Amino acid sequence: MEGKDRAKTKEEIISPLSVKLTHPWRTFLLEAILFSATIALGVASGLKLMEFRKLYKIPPAQPVSFFHFITAFLFATLLMILIPLIFQKRRAKAAIFKFFFAFTVFFGGILTLGLWLPEILALILMGLLILTWLKKPLPLLHNLCLILAMAGLGTVLGLNLTPLMVVSFLVLFSIYDFIAVYKTKHMIKMAKEMMTVGVILGFIAPSKLADLKIPLRKVKMGGKFLILGGGDVVFPMLLVVSLLPQGLFHSLIVAFFALIGLFFSFLIFISQKVRAPIPALPPIALLSLLGYLLTLLI
Repeated sequence: MEGKDRAKTKEEIISPLSVKLTHPWRTFLLEAILFSATIALGVASGLKLMEFRKLYKIPPAQPVSFFHFITAFLFATLLMILIPLIFQKRRAKAAIFKFFFAFTVFFGGILTLGLWLPEILALILMGLLILTWLKKPLPLLHNLCLILAMAGLGTVLGLNLTPLMVVSFLVLFSIYDFIAVYKTKHMIKMAKEMMTVGVILGFIAPSKLADLKIPLRKVKMGGKFLILGGGDVVFPMLLVVSLLPQGLFHSLIVAFFALIGLFFSFLIFISQKVRAPIPALPPIALLSLLGYLLTLLI
C-alpha cells in the first residue's frame, strides 16, 4: 500500500492529470459541439453585422493594428499572472477574477445578442445571465456565457482584421501556447489558480451530461472533465470570420479544417503515456492554415 502511495505521488508530480479520462470520445463529442456552435454563431453574427453595415451604409471600421492587438494580449496575460501574486487572500482573488470574467462575458454577449435582439433586451438578458452565473455557477451556464462572449468578440475583431494578419496571429500564438505550456508552464499555473476560485477561461466538457449541472468549484482538470481554452476557439474563429467578405464558402472550409485540427489535438492528448496538459492551439492553427491555403487555390 505504501509503495502504491509513493508511486501515485510521483505520478502526480509528473502530471496534474494522473486520473484517466473517462468516456474520452463522449467528452470529445461535447467539446466538438461547443467548438462548432461558437464558430457557427460567430459566422452567423458576422453575416448579420455585414448586412447591417451594408443596409445602413456604415463604412468599415479601421482595421485593428498588429501592435495594438499584441499589446492588449500581453497586458491581459500579465494581469492574470500578477493578480494571484498581489492578492494572497482567496476571497480577493475570486472577486477580481470573477469581475474580469463577468465583464468580458457581458460585453461580448451584448455584441452577439445586440445583432439579433433590441439593445435593451440584449442588456437585460446578459445581465440576468451574469447574475445567474454569479449566484449559481454551473458548467452549463459557464459554457453558454463563453459561446455568446466569444462569438461576439470574434465577430467584431474578425471583421476588423485581414486574413493575413490573423494568419500571423495563429502562428505567433501557437508558438506562445507551446512555450507557455511546456517551457514556462505559466499558463498551467494560471489556469489552476483561477480554477480554485471557480473561474475557468475555457469550455468545460464533462464525460457525463449530468456533470454540466455541478458547481464550478468541483470541476478539475482530468478524470471527468476536459478543458478547452478560450484562445483555442477564438483564434481559428478570427480567421473564419475575417474570410466572410470573400465568401461564406471560404469561411466554412477553414471552419471545417479547424474542427479537424481540434480532433488531432484530442488524439495527441489521449495518446500520451503520462497524461498532462497540452497546447491545443498548434494543431488547430496548422489545419486552419491548410484550410486557408486551400481557399487561395479556389
